Amino acid sequence: MYTIYTAPGTGGFAPETMLEAGNARWKREIIDTEKDEHRSAGYLAINPAAQLPALILPDGQLMTESAAICLFLGDAHRGTGLAPQPGDSSRPLYLRWMIYLSAVIYEADLRCYYSDRYTSDAQGADAVRSCAVDQMNAAFAIIDEHLSRHEWLADKAMSAADIYMAMLASWHPDIAALKQACPRVADVWNKVAKVDFVKKTNDFHKLW
Repeated sequence: MYTIYTAPGTGGFAPETMLEAGNARWKREIIDTEKDEHRSAGYLAINPAAQLPALILPDGQLMTESAAICLFLGDAHRGTGLAPQPGDSSRPLYLRWMIYLSAVIYEADLRCYYSDRYTSDAQGADAVRSCAVDQMNAAFAIIDEHLSRHEWLADKAMSAADIYMAMLASWHPDIAALKQACPRVADVWNKVAKVDFVKKTNDFHKLW
């Protein structure tokens, strides 16, 4: 059985959706971040980075980093069809966008909402946040242009990358503006949101 340490509205959304899609045996261990449980000695023994999610594999190994977990689960549960496999022409696109989303947009989200952590200047947080939003918007614009030529991020079928993108889009500080500027991103997000196993995960996370 998989055990995922998570909390509503966090990056646990995408990995949990992958677990749900794979009909895997899994359970949630909810960490109350408002009570700083992610910084408790018990949780730090699991993940010293004090971040969510963390996944314990059936063999007892620990995985962190939501994108890495999604990549692993997509390959471990191939029947979901959410991870193009090696040799598939969609595989390079899939890997490209999974890494881009996690390295660029997820990081911009962190700088947007935790801007004080990214500067030693007591007056600098607002500038960090403004720059993060600009970079987020630029990154989504690149994705939107890609989607003008592809139905999904990995081309012809929904993948974990589309689920991951929908999660990140839901965290945008001005969703109405994002949807207006990037209608193709909004369209993919809307299609992802209608999938049954995504709905089930969102019943817990309530991202939209």
